[in-house]
Amino acid sequence: MVNGGGRRGAVLGETPGGDGHAATPGNGNSGRGAAPGSGRRGAASGDDGGPVRGGAGSAGLWLRWSWRDLRARLLLVVALAAVIGEGTGLYAGLTSTSRWRYESYDASFAGLNVHDLRISVDAGATVPRGRLRDVVAALPDPAAVDASAERLMFPTEIEASRPGHKEVLVRGEVVGVDLTARPLVDGISVAAGRALTTADRGRPVGVLDHGFAQANDLPATGTVRISGDREIGYVGEGQSPEYFVLPGEQPGLITQAGFGVLYTSLETAQNLAGEPGAVNDLVLTARPGTDVAALQRQLTAAVAERLPGVSTTITNRDDIASRQIMYDSIESNQALWNALALLVLVGAMFAAFNLVGRVVDAQRREIGIGMALGVPSRMLALRPLLLGLQIGILGVLAGLATGMIITAAMGAMLRDVWPLPDWRTGFQVGVFARAAAVGLLLPLVAAVHPVWRAVRVEPVRAIHASAISGSTRARARPRRRRRGFPLPGGSLARMPARNLARAPRRMLLTALGIAAAITAQVVFTGQLDTFTRTTDAAETELTSTSPDRLRVTLPSVQPVTSPTVTAVTGSPAVRGSDATLALPTRLLGPPGSAPHEPIDTLTYILDVDNRIWSPSITEGSATGGLLLAAKAAHDLGVSVGGTVLLRHPRRAGDGYQTVDTPLRVAGIHSFPVRSVAFLDAADAGSFGLAGLTNVLTVLPAPGYDQLDAMRTLAAVPGVGSVVPATGSIEEIRALLRTFVGILRIAEIAVLLLALLIAYNAMSIAMDERRREQATMLAFGLAPRRVLALAVAESALIGLLGTVIGLVAGYWTLRWTVEVLLADTLPDLGIRAVLSVPTLLTTLLLGVFAVAVAPLLSARRVRRMDVPSTLRVIE
Repeated sequence: MVNGGGRRGAVLGETPGGDGHAATPGNGNSGRGAAPGSGRRGAASGDDGGPVRGGAGSAGLWLRWSWRDLRARLLLVVALAAVIGEGTGLYAGLTSTSRWRYESYDASFAGLNVHDLRISVDAGATVPRGRLRDVVAALPDPAAVDASAERLMFPTEIEASRPGHKEVLVRGEVVGVDLTARPLVDGISVAAGRALTTADRGRPVGVLDHGFAQANDLPATGTVRISGDREIGYVGEGQSPEYFVLPGEQPGLITQAGFGVLYTSLETAQNLAGEPGAVNDLVLTARPGTDVAALQRQLTAAVAERLPGVSTTITNRDDIASRQIMYDSIESNQALWNALALLVLVGAMFAAFNLVGRVVDAQRREIGIGMALGVPSRMLALRPLLLGLQIGILGVLAGLATGMIITAAMGAMLRDVWPLPDWRTGFQVGVFARAAAVGLLLPLVAAVHPVWRAVRVEPVRAIHASAISGSTRARARPRRRRRGFPLPGGSLARMPARNLARAPRRMLLTALGIAAAITAQVVFTGQLDTFTRTTDAAETELTSTSPDRLRVTLPSVQPVTSPTVTAVTGSPAVRGSDATLALPTRLLGPPGSAPHEPIDTLTYILDVDNRIWSPSITEGSATGGLLLAAKAAHDLGVSVGGTVLLRHPRRAGDGYQTVDTPLRVAGIHSFPVRSVAFLDAADAGSFGLAGLTNVLTVLPAPGYDQLDAMRTLAAVPGVGSVVPATGSIEEIRALLRTFVGILRIAEIAVLLLALLIAYNAMSIAMDERRREQATMLAFGLAPRRVLALAVAESALIGLLGTVIGLVAGYWTLRWTVEVLLADTLPDLGIRAVLSVPTLLTTLLLGVFAVAVAPLLSARRVRRMDVPSTLRVIE
C-alpha cells in the first residue's frame, strides 16, 4: 500500500524535483504540486469510488507540472536542447549555402550581361577587326542579336611581386575588350579602384582580376609585368563572368593565386600582342525570346561562309567553364552537406531518446498509480509529452542561434574563398523553418515510445518496477549471462559492468548517441585526411624526379626549331629541356560500348623515356598506347588492354581538323586527376604533329633558382607562361579549399556535439544512480571511490560507443568520399583515408571525454545528503 501522506488520491506525482521517488509525509508538498486529479478531497477517486476526471483536464496544472519536471532537470534539458540546436543549426547552415550560391551566381552573371554565344578563333590565330562582326551582320535575322563585342585574348606571364612581400610570378591572360561597345557584353565589375573608360583606349593600363589580387594580397592599384618584360599599370580590381573561377592548367581544376587576368582595352591588347587591328574572339547576347540553339546553328553557317579556312569554335553560355564548375557543384555539394547534417541529427535523435526515455521511465511508478486511480492514459501521457515540447522549443531557439553563427562563419568563408561581384547571404527563412520543425518534433517523437510502453503495462507492474532496473524479466537475463561469463574482481569491481547489464536498452541508447557523434567526427576529420593524402600523393608524383623543373607554355603550337623554342632552350638559365605537346582532347569511351559521359582531358605527348620526368605507372606499361588516370579508366569502364576513342586535333595541311582515334589503354598513371592523359611520342604518329611543340619542360641552370629562371624565360619574346611543374598541386588545393573551410566549421560543431552528448548521457546516469551512490557512502566508501566506479562505467559506455562510431564512421566516410564527393569533384580520383592521428584523437575523445563526464558531479557527490537521498516510501 502506498502511503499518500494522510489523504486519498494524493499519491500520483508527489515527487518534488521529479526524480521518480514518492515524497515522504510532511515534505512540505501536501496539497501542492500533486498529480492532476489529486485535489484536497477525493479528486482522483470520488466518494462513491468512481473516478472523478474533471481535475485531470486542467491545462494550467499540467503545464505547471511539466514545468516542474523541466526545472528539476534544467541542466540536462539545456544540454539536450543544445544537442538538438547543434544538429538543426548545422543543417540550416549547410543548406543555406546552396540557396546563397544559386541566388549569388544568378545575380552576378546577369549583372555583367554574360554572353549567350561566343566565337573563338582556334590555335592562337587572329582575324582583322570587324571580320567577326561581319559574321553577325550576315545572320538571317541580325536583329536577333541584342549586343556583341569583339575581343583579343592571349596567354601571358604576370609578375606582381613587390619588395617585402611574397613573389608573384604566374601564368595568366590578357583580355582586350572593346570599351566603345554598348552595352558591354561580359562586363567587368570593379571591386576596388576604378573602371576602364574610353579615355584608356591604347594606354598601358588595365584592371587586374579581383580574385587573383585578393589571393595574392595585392593592393587595389599598382603595376604588373607581363611576358616580354613589359610593365602595365592597373587602376583597379574587377571580375568578368568567364573568370569568376580562375582556370587551372588541367580541365576541371581551378586556382586562386596561380592564374592572373589583366583586362584592358582592345587597342592596348593589340599593341601588347604586336598585332595591331587583330581580334580572335566575339561574344554576343541574344534578344529576349530568341531560340539560342537555332541562332547558334545560323552562326555556325555564317562563319563557314564568311571565314573559310579559319578554324573557329562556337560555344554558348552553358559551355563557360566557370559557370559549369559553379552551378554543377551546387546540387552535388548539397547531397554531401545533407548527409553530413543527417549524421549530426542522428546523434541528436539518440540523445533525445536517451533523456526523454529516462524521464518517462523515472515516472513509471507515478504513471502506474495514476492508472490505478482512474486517470485516463492520454492525460498521463501528456506530462512527458509536454516536457518533450519544452525541450523542442528550447532546441529550436538554440538551433536558431547556432544556425546564425554557422551561417555567418560560412558566409564569410565563401566570400573569402570564392569572391563574386554580388554575394547574397541573407537569412533563409524556409531553410530555418524546416530545421525548426525537425528540432521541435525530435523530442516529441522521442517521448512517444517510452510513454506508450509505460501506459500499456498493468498498473501494479508499473508501480512495482524500478526506474533503473526495469522489469523482473529484464533483470533475469543479465544474471543468466553472468553465470556463463563470470566477471573478475570483487563486488565493487564488477559493479560498473553489472550496472550496464541491468539496463541494456539504456546502455545501447547512450552508446548509440555517442557513436552517432563519433561517426560524424570520423567523417568530417576523415575527409580532411583524405584531401591531405590526395594532395600529398600528387606532390610525390610530380616531384619524383627533377622537382625544380619548370614548364614553359607557348601561345600556339610551333616547330621545335622556331625562334621562340630555340631562344628558350638556348637560354643561359636552362641546363636541359624536353619538348612536349599538350593537346585539348576528349575521351569518349570504348568504341561500340554503351554511351559514357565524355571526359575533357589534356593529353601530353612526350618521350616517356626522357631524362627529366615521366609519369609513374601503377598498372600496365608506359608505351603501346594511352596512359589514363585510374579515375578516368573507372568512369569509362575500361581497363588496361582495352580501347577508348580519343577526340583530338590532327594536322591537315596548314590547319587542323578534329578526329576520333581509337587508342589502346597501355597503362594507368598515378596522378590523381582524371583530366590528365599521357601518350608516348612514338605512339602519336597518326596525329600528324611530329616536330611540333607547345610546352617545354626545362631544368634551371646552376646559379639560377626557380624564380630567377622563371623571370629570365618569361622575358623571352613569344613565351606564354612559365610555371613550376608542381603548380598543379596548388590547383588541387584550391579545388578542395571550399570543402576544407566548411569541414573545419562543421568539425568544431561536431566536436561540441560529442562533448554535449557525453555530458548529457553521463549526467542522466549519475542522477539515476543517486540512491546507489548514497548507499555506498552510507556503508563507508569514500566519495572518490564512488566517483571512480562512475568513471569506469562511463568509460565502458564510451568505449562501446567509440568502437561503433569508428566502424560506422569509416564506412560512411567511404560512401561520402567515393560516391557523393566523386560526383562533386569528378576530376579528382579520391580514396577514403583515415590517418593514425585521427584514430587516436577519436579514441581519446570518445573514451576520455565520456569517462571524465561524471567528475562534473563530484561536488554533488561529496555534499550529498545521504539520509534524504535514501528516504523513499514503497
